[in-house]
Amino acid sequence: MTRTHIEMLPPHPLRPGYDRSAERGSLHDDFQQRLEPANFNTTYFDTLAQRLQNAADHAPADQDLCYMLAFVLLQNNADTAAVARAAALLAGTTTARGRRLLDLIDGITTRASAHRPVNPTVKRVNWSINNRCPMSCTGCYNPFVTDQITYEQALSIVDKLAAHGTTDLVLAGGDPLLWPPIFDVIDYATSSGISVALDTTGYTLTADKLQRLAPLSSLRLPLDGTTPAVQRAFRHSPDRDLPTRFRQSLHLCDDAGFHKVRVHTVASRANISDLAAIADCVMSHPSVRQWVVFQWWGRRAPKSLTETMAINAESLRDELTKIRDRYPNREIIFAETTERAFLNWMIQSSGQVVTFGSGPEEEFIIGNLLTDEISDISRHPILDFEAMARGVPVTPPS
Repeated sequence: MTRTHIEMLPPHPLRPGYDRSAERGSLHDDFQQRLEPANFNTTYFDTLAQRLQNAADHAPADQDLCYMLAFVLLQNNADTAAVARAAALLAGTTTARGRRLLDLIDGITTRASAHRPVNPTVKRVNWSINNRCPMSCTGCYNPFVTDQITYEQALSIVDKLAAHGTTDLVLAGGDPLLWPPIFDVIDYATSSGISVALDTTGYTLTADKLQRLAPLSSLRLPLDGTTPAVQRAFRHSPDRDLPTRFRQSLHLCDDAGFHKVRVHTVASRANISDLAAIADCVMSHPSVRQWVVFQWWGRRAPKSLTETMAINAESLRDELTKIRDRYPNREIIFAETTERAFLNWMIQSSGQVVTFGSGPEEEFIIGNLLTDEISDISRHPILDFEAMARGVPVTPPS
């Protein structure tokens, strides 16, 4: 089965919601572009922080400058001194976004003052190992970066994870199946004693590839609508019938007896009325062990898009209660946005490590596995090990 596809670094620059009246190169414009693939790194953040600091020195009462500087300090591999500096900058804030950052800082300082293991172990790791994808999604919040590690660097990172004691690893992207070394990396990680899951669009999945994926503990495949119109509201590609393509991937798993599939559905206003039909489709496949419904997350989306796509958790819980009543013996997991704050310890395709809050643009650099030891990264004050422990294990229950 041949499927036409594209391999792209999703086009985040100048995404909807940017203030296009801002002068290019101005502090405001550089701040709003800090999450772009070429910019989301410590070098860019160091330069931006210094420029913001110089401006704030001349206008210490400017709340916009204080907010931007505090945010950049928190996002740029912050130590306890940087967290304290950010809190001081926001001490007199009267804005909602400033108060949001202060709430985050309160959580960070509370965790830092609580009892914490001297050398905590990061058991579960997400790895956005490939920065290319065959499609784009509405409000895509994957933290793409420009750099792509080599196969040899990937093996070095696996060695660090295994030596550290990591037990669960999720390989994602972009789409990892578009990165040729992925099968060898899976073999190497599983031979190192790590349980591995693969999160893919499944768009290029074939029977031969599925055979190479036999060592996986689980394979994650998407289905966000039962009709092309519903599907296109979230996930886009030149293919006009993505639901059929996605179901073909599930049929491949059924035919191969690959009963380790976890289906991902991103629920929004666009598909809430289709959720029951999606459930019926998912549950009809014997290969599916888990169904996870993610509340649409507007972490990188402008306000206008969030108003169009976002759906409240209560509405989703009500719908899922009805579905669970129809499928009482199937595992159905609801991934609520607020419960995903600081859940992930994610390696990017560059080797950089990040974690996420639940609010807009809350992406925090905490280290780089090409240069840093996991023991050092795991002591980062922003990390929330209680939240990280809530992550769904890589291996589905029997």
